[in-house]
Amino acid sequence: MTYPITLIAFGKSKQTAHRELMEHYQTLLKRYIRLTLHELPESKQEGLMGLADEATRLRKLLKPQDSLILLSEAGPVMTSHDFAESLSTQLNRGTSLVFAVGSSHGWDQQLKQDAAQLLSLSPMTFPHDLARILFCEQLYRAFSILHGSPYHK
Repeated sequence: MTYPITLIAFGKSKQTAHRELMEHYQTLLKRYIRLTLHELPESKQEGLMGLADEATRLRKLLKPQDSLILLSEAGPVMTSHDFAESLSTQLNRGTSLVFAVGSSHGWDQQLKQDAAQLLSLSPMTFPHDLARILFCEQLYRAFSILHGSPYHK
């Protein structure tokens, strides 16, 4: 069974190597999930107005049954096994998962409060292009763990 998972990301990947890595993980993930990627332009507005604009545009993509998980340095850090277990639990409940990578400006405070969960990839800060790639790699690793694939050793 393939599960639908959505990734919403602000900004477009400018480097060919980053786009190729994203395509690589999207191809690998096809055996486990249907990953839909939405790339939204960063807001041209500054400060809180820009964050509110991005939050509004992100919300327009959400359906009532979606569980929004924001990638944020403010979220808890999980091990790969914990992430796999969390995914399994949520997907087995029939939860429609939507993960989002913010712009370089961060997240609107109200959106952070409204999200079902915050998730940190690391206490370190990464460029947003790399955050997408790291997230997709961890998503692939999580499903490899759940299916007993030798990818995760």
